[in-house]
Amino acid sequence: MIISYHLEDFSSSFSIPGQFMMDRFEDIGKPADMVWPHKHSFYEVLWIRKGNALHLIDQHSFDLSADTLFFIAPGQIHELDQSENVKGYSIMFTEEFLSLGHASPETLAGLPFLENSYSRPSLKLNSRETKELSGLINMMQTEAGKEDRSANIIRHLLLSFLFQIQRMMTCDHPIETDNIQVLSLKKFKKLIEQHYKRETRLSFFSGQLFMTDAHLNEIAKKITGKTAGELIRERVLLEAKRMLIHGHWTVGQIASELGFKDFSYFSRQFKKQEGLTPAEFRKANT
Repeated sequence: MIISYHLEDFSSSFSIPGQFMMDRFEDIGKPADMVWPHKHSFYEVLWIRKGNALHLIDQHSFDLSADTLFFIAPGQIHELDQSENVKGYSIMFTEEFLSLGHASPETLAGLPFLENSYSRPSLKLNSRETKELSGLINMMQTEAGKEDRSANIIRHLLLSFLFQIQRMMTCDHPIETDNIQVLSLKKFKKLIEQHYKRETRLSFFSGQLFMTDAHLNEIAKKITGKTAGELIRERVLLEAKRMLIHGHWTVGQIASELGFKDFSYFSRQFKKQEGLTPAEFRKANT
């Protein structure tokens, strides 16, 4: 079983309990005997200012170097490995914290990089971008360190920080999207999270979103480059891989847990997507 940590498991003087926390990466209070790999119930933005590290996320490795931002979404299994004198900042926050202000509850819809961290989890900053973000993070830390700290001020500074990152991500790899489409994709992903173990029909999800299969596919393809069906299958495959690597279930039990009535069909679909049978994948990764 993979341990899931919550904001309450970490400590810092620069925090709003259960909602927001930031500190220098090397100073933040971590759980005693913290287990790797693990996952979070919150978002985290890591800013590596000095040093190097290898970040493993859902079996993919990413090299982190100076002035690199790294994004971790709730539920992602990750591990920081081979870190060498890493210094920088860690900013942790919940979706609820962003939504508690006067902004629309769909605030995260305007920050698709947070939802797309599975495919693009990092951003290398240039000198101009580093300067821009440094000013914001300094103001955020100053406000968070005050005895009479204001959650609203911190929230607005955090949103400015995140939207500035989104602008940088868009300039680096322009994607023409609108907020309605991004919001629809986010709702689709939430539906996948809620139902992927029992429901994989595209018609079910398009029906929940009151749109046609073709329209849902068009939105998914435009923003992610993948069809809606591919996103559903990838989520099921990801969970199967997690269970194979980190659990003690038999392949049959995993197939049943993920809604496959036919064990052999599950094995065939897994091999088609991964190139290995479930048993071969487990042997190669444990």
